[in-house]
Parts: sequence; structure tokens; C-alpha cells
Amino acid sequence: MTWSQVTFVVNSSEVDKLSSLLEAFLASAVTTENAGEDEFYEVAFPGTPDWEKVSVTALFDERVDLDPIIDFVKNQYKEMEIPTEVKKLVDQDWERVWLSSFKPIEVGSNLWVCPTWCEPTAPDARNIVLDPGLAFGTGTHATTHLCLRWLADQKLKDQKVLDYGSGSGILAIASLLSGAIHADAVDIDPLAVSACNENAGRNGVSSQMHAYLPAELPSEIDKSYDLVIANILAEVIIELRDTLINHMNDDGTLLLTGILETQVEKIETHFGDTFNFEHHQKDQWVLIVATKR
Repeated sequence: MTWSQVTFVVNSSEVDKLSSLLEAFLASAVTTENAGEDEFYEVAFPGTPDWEKVSVTALFDERVDLDPIIDFVKNQYKEMEIPTEVKKLVDQDWERVWLSSFKPIEVGSNLWVCPTWCEPTAPDARNIVLDPGLAFGTGTHATTHLCLRWLADQKLKDQKVLDYGSGSGILAIASLLSGAIHADAVDIDPLAVSACNENAGRNGVSSQMHAYLPAELPSEIDKSYDLVIANILAEVIIELRDTLINHMNDDGTLLLTGILETQVEKIETHFGDTFNFEHHQKDQWVLIVATKR
């Protein structure tokens, strides 16, 4: 079967109205995506993305005539120019196409991420065996890659690690492969918690790694972590500031990312002058390594 896909770019305030219009025209699916480059948002993170421009894409059976739908939508927004794009999508085995796009990748010194359906490229290396379909976090995004590259170079022997906003658990697992004695993974999404547990089993670290929803994290572990990781969003990191600091021991390290280079100063201001900050950057994304003075 062949599908027709039409995409409109509108102001964020118009997304709900436009989505309802397209659903009324019997769109098989309606999805939204950031149409700008100023914000970062991933599933499993709390809050609503604050996008200025949004791409609203509707999928229709190829037999549907899109011209009157496009004309109707543009009539509703006469006061503004709405960029429009139409594509034909030939049906195929999308799952197989998606799986084929993931290959083993080296993310740091002797550290690889290997999908479950692939043989490791470097069998003697530290391989994180991962199912990317379970939750956010595959090592391909710049923020995750920055964390993995930093972790690959660390000697975390006997350290305890907290991965807050863990997604698939990839960073907690990388910490254990870098010598950590224990890692706790925390995520607001129950599916991510399940993904962490499954991926821990795949990598033989179930006895060293536990996954929790935030409310389930035992209160007595405050001040008990040598390394606290938050690969989330700048605004969420600021909201979680006290939580993250409270979980650090007195000699602990904070690993903060999901931060655009334009947001670094804001983050450092909120964490205060009790920390020393070190920066690592990939594209427009920054990893902040914060240690207590």
C-alpha cells in the first residue's frame, strides 16, 4: 500500500487546532516535530516541549485527494504563510528498515554499543548489548555520546553511580563496565524502568544495577553516590538541582548534559560557586562535569 504524507509548519499555538482538523479529514495518523533548532526534546522526559514552530504531519491513504485538504487548511490561516510539503510513502517492512539502521558503534575508548541482533564488531572490547526499541538512549545522540565517551575514559572502581533520567539504562551500564561497583537507574517512565532491567540482564549486570521510578528510590541512599548522571534537559536539570546534589557524597561528581551551548551559563549559575566546571562539546551540545570545590 502507498501512503500520502502532508506536512504543515505552524506556530505552536495552532498545533491542537490543526491536528483536530486533519483528524476530521480522516488522517490515519498525525504527528508533531520541532520545526526549529532551538530546543531539544525526547520521549520519556517530563514536561511539554516549548517549541516556537512545529511541523504537523498527517498520513493519508493514497486515494485521498490532498488538494482540497491543503486548500482548506490554508484558508484557516490566511493571515500567515504555512509551508507545506507532500510526499508519497511506499509501504514496506518498516520494522526491518528501522532495525537495519542500527549498527554496532564505538562510543569511546574500547567501548561499543551493539544492538541485540548484531554480532559485536570488537568481541574483546567492552560491549553494551542494547535493544534500542525499548526506551530512549542508544548512544547515537550527541548528548548520550558525550557521556559515553567521558565514562569510557574513567576508572570508576568501587564507585556508586546514579543515572537520573536513565531511559534504556545505557549510561548506568557503561558506568559498570568502567569499574563502578553499583548503579541505580531512575526514570519517570515505567517502560524505561523495564528496559533498564532487561538491558541489565542482557549485559550480565543485574546484580549490580537496580531501576526505579523516582518515588521508589529509597530515601536512605541520599549522599551515597560518587557519580550522579543527568542526561535530560537543561530546564529539567535546573528543576532537579537539589535532588541531584542531595544524592551526591561530599567528594562526588555531577555529569550533566542535554544542554545547549547557549544554556551552559544558566546551568552553572543555578548550581552555584561551590562547584568547579569542566566542559566537553559535540555539535551544539555540551557535557558539564561538575566537581565540588
